[in-house]
Amino acid sequence: MEHLKLLIIGAGPGGYVAAIRAAQLGLAPVVIEKTGTLGGTCLNWGCIPAKALIRAAEAFEDAQDACRFGVHAEPTFNWSEVVAHAKGAVAKNNKGIEFLFKKHNIRVIRGAARFTGPKEVAVGDDRYTADHIIIAAGSAVKDLPHIKVDGDGVWSSDHALFCEKLPKSIAIIGAGAIGVEFAYIFSVFGVETHLIEALDRFVPLEDGEVSKDLYKEFRKRKIKCYPGTCVEKAEKTADGMLVTLAGGKSVTVEKILSAVGRRPDSGALGLGAAGIPTDPRGFIPVNEHYETAVPGVYAIGDLIATPMLAHTAEHEGSHAAEHIAGLHPHPIDYRQNPGCTFCEPSIASVGLTEEKAKELGVAYAVGRFPFSANGKAVASGTTAGFVKVLIAEGTHELLGAHIIGHGATDLISEFLPALRLKAKAEDIVEAIHPHPTLCEASLEAVLDALGRVIHK
Repeated sequence: MEHLKLLIIGAGPGGYVAAIRAAQLGLAPVVIEKTGTLGGTCLNWGCIPAKALIRAAEAFEDAQDACRFGVHAEPTFNWSEVVAHAKGAVAKNNKGIEFLFKKHNIRVIRGAARFTGPKEVAVGDDRYTADHIIIAAGSAVKDLPHIKVDGDGVWSSDHALFCEKLPKSIAIIGAGAIGVEFAYIFSVFGVETHLIEALDRFVPLEDGEVSKDLYKEFRKRKIKCYPGTCVEKAEKTADGMLVTLAGGKSVTVEKILSAVGRRPDSGALGLGAAGIPTDPRGFIPVNEHYETAVPGVYAIGDLIATPMLAHTAEHEGSHAAEHIAGLHPHPIDYRQNPGCTFCEPSIASVGLTEEKAKELGVAYAVGRFPFSANGKAVASGTTAGFVKVLIAEGTHELLGAHIIGHGATDLISEFLPALRLKAKAEDIVEAIHPHPTLCEASLEAVLDALGRVIHK
């Protein structure tokens, strides 16, 4: 039995960032990782390879469209090379985390962890106790009850990322971030793409106007869109996968991609042996510092009922490490937690949506500005989408920002410190924005909320 100061279960974004911060604070963390690589789902089977595929799709699409700029080419693509690029991006980032662990003298134990007591963990035949434990075991793909992922006719995002051959057609079930990103990728590379969402609009967590605009842009891309449509069943036939939709419709495709979300991967941890409860969905209840019902044991990331986003887990990991070290980190305000979707046009948002503001009874003013009126966007040929902001009536404090358009996931960063610092619209517009840039659309949206828009 070995005793440790701090034991961290999982080396995904939450776990490895917690480990690095803990090492900086002198806590001598030891990390248990059940897979052969560091970085978790985000790096190995999610964010990083998906963004590599999206960049390849953007490059191919740009080449196809280059004649608009007087550049003439006949582009082709090699799917195996596209996948190799994604795998290379993963490998490079893996090495980066390994370097950081060596730099901070962070020890890694390979194997699956399971609790055998409140602060006792087993990995195979080895046992470890610790003063503090951070559980950062991440999440797993969620199945539909009546449509199970099998890796053959029904894929998860894991299968889609590194498929050896592109299917001729695919039905994507679920139009959240994962679903719309893959719809973009597959459609660009010539796959007949059907995007099916049970709720009445795509990216349902986003502002309604953003959802509406994405639907319009996807229709332009010839993606076959089915909002407000439930999948009743899926079955294999001689022609492929027959997907039966509510209302008597059906489509036949080569593959189905189940993109209906993820669930906390807590089942094999033996939490009962530690006295750590979970809610009916499998999430671990925690306090504002991510401490569980067992003092000294923390849980972060996809294991708790906060947004399942890598940057969220990173902040939670740092917070937990600092709390263990005796510091006094500020509780995270999840209203200031940004969301990003990396399709084209891309989507980014932070703060209140208009629907949420109405629900809360918050008095607000709206400002909007289209990229079609932005000089840089016109020059670049990226005029789809808009910036939308909400400010409080009277005080003009920024309440929320919503962007759909090229570069949205970078442009949102201007609004993060503004929201954090409770900045007023006047604070934003008094900051000189460089010209010509896409960020001028953000400036104009705020001006519009004040009734002072210049270029619209």
